[in-house]
Amino acid sequence: MEYTLNQIQSIIGGRIFGEGETVISGIASIEYAEKGDVTFIKNDALIPKALSSLASALVVHREIPELKKPYIVIKNPFYAFTLLMEDVAKKRFARPANIHHSAIISNNTTIGKGASIGAYVVIEDNVVIGNDVVIYPHTFIGKDCKIGDNALIYANVSIREKCSIGKNVIIHCNSVIGDDGFGYLQIEKKHVKIPQIGTVEIGNDVEIGSMVTICRAAIDKTIIGNGVKIDNHSHVAHNVEIGDNTMLVGYAKIAGSAKIGKNVMIAEDVGVTDHATIGDNCVIGGGSKVYKSLKPGSVVWGAPAKAINEEKRMQVLLRKLPEMYQALKKIMHTS
Repeated sequence: MEYTLNQIQSIIGGRIFGEGETVISGIASIEYAEKGDVTFIKNDALIPKALSSLASALVVHREIPELKKPYIVIKNPFYAFTLLMEDVAKKRFARPANIHHSAIISNNTTIGKGASIGAYVVIEDNVVIGNDVVIYPHTFIGKDCKIGDNALIYANVSIREKCSIGKNVIIHCNSVIGDDGFGYLQIEKKHVKIPQIGTVEIGNDVEIGSMVTICRAAIDKTIIGNGVKIDNHSHVAHNVEIGDNTMLVGYAKIAGSAKIGKNVMIAEDVGVTDHATIGDNCVIGGGSKVYKSLKPGSVVWGAPAKAINEEKRMQVLLRKLPEMYQALKKIMHTS
């Protein structure tokens, strides 16, 4: 990569102090920046590091007269830096807008302008792929699927039949969209499979990490709303509905037919039981096990999950149990 500071300012905004034609060839954190790099700080506590940094230029939150190198002042340097990183990533990871000769694509598939389809991709009948979609090698897309504009699908992803993927969606390596939900009837002590004939509908601006499973519905739809972010190794079971802008951190597990509201934060290794309803704006702490529905705005933690202040009090008491036990033994011994 190579930018001038003027070019960086055109991407992130802000006001330049110093030489705008300073050439930048790298991006680094304040701790590791070297000559040729641009870095950033976001508050006054980091100014001493900025003053001693080897970076050729900085993005900062206010004017720093004692900083004797070019810099850009902007209200939110961290966010501004992500805009620059996004521009770098687009250039660094750009793939050619073509279809690899080894890809197997049905004749009745519709592919939009600017699409990039990698080696050994398999696309079945009646698939519709939007403009500027990137599909990495060894991905499978089943018949009757729809992939929206600007979707980015990394290697070895499987998208089963009749699934719908919105615009600007990112799906990372080895994830599976639309596998059969885990549904069985117990008939005469045998497990009889319930056919999973529904689908998965994923909204716009969704990001799905690596090795995530989103199961198709038994009937109707498993729904992932707009702006949802799902971390690696998470599991979304059949007929689950997840509202807009909700986030699932790694190893989150949502059981069948659970309803998750909007703007919910589900931390790492959380389990939500089947058919539970989680209201909008809830926060569920790491490792929690949610066995019942939660009202909107609830903040819970623990197994079973409970109001976070109650769980904190219980944790304090648990740490005191050895001391309490010894005191009780002493009382019992002297009585």
